[in-house]
Amino acid sequence: MSFSLDLTKPLGRLGLAINTLVLGAVFYGISAGAYHYMSHTLPETQAHAEEAATKVALVDKAVAKAKTAAKGKAFDEKAARAQAEAALAPELKKKAEEIHHHAVEMWAPFAVFLLILSALFFSGFLSVYVQRRANDGGLKGFWLFTNHLGAWAFASYVAFYPFLAVHGLRNAYAPAFIAGLVLLLPALFAGEGHHDHDHDHDHGDGHDHGHSH
Repeated sequence: MSFSLDLTKPLGRLGLAINTLVLGAVFYGISAGAYHYMSHTLPETQAHAEEAATKVALVDKAVAKAKTAAKGKAFDEKAARAQAEAALAPELKKKAEEIHHHAVEMWAPFAVFLLILSALFFSGFLSVYVQRRANDGGLKGFWLFTNHLGAWAFASYVAFYPFLAVHGLRNAYAPAFIAGLVLLLPALFAGEGHHDHDHDHDHGDGHDHGHSH
């Protein structure tokens, strides 16, 4: 078993299984972390800053209005501020929801973009290991295509799982995950040592040619 990206190195059944599990864990973690950061942490940080600025602006405006209405009489700014905050609470809550919703919408495309990158890299790495396994198992032609298709379907589902889970789409796209695993079965259960056999055969041909000269 090897994590090498060298396509000339054969990869056994166990190697492909372990590499698939390791890659799945790594890229699921990357996707989950990136999606949470872009859809929760970053928007909430931005929203809280905007909410605080909005609250200060509205309260200051209300206090200034109350101070003007006092017309030079004794004015307790602290009490006026507390009163303004209480009076503005419903409006501030509504604005906070609007600000948060806008922040989430603004960063949503970037969250999806990071998931696409995760899916592409996961698919690419997995395709390399599938190709190494196919070389070792002697798989060619149609079976080779289906194996790579399975790798991309499996990798894409795993990479997008955080998004699918949040939006309740896990079951809807589960067939892609299952189909990916099924399409990977030929590579997983193909024989081993074909690469070495072909390599030895080539050497044998070369040896015979040498004697003919």
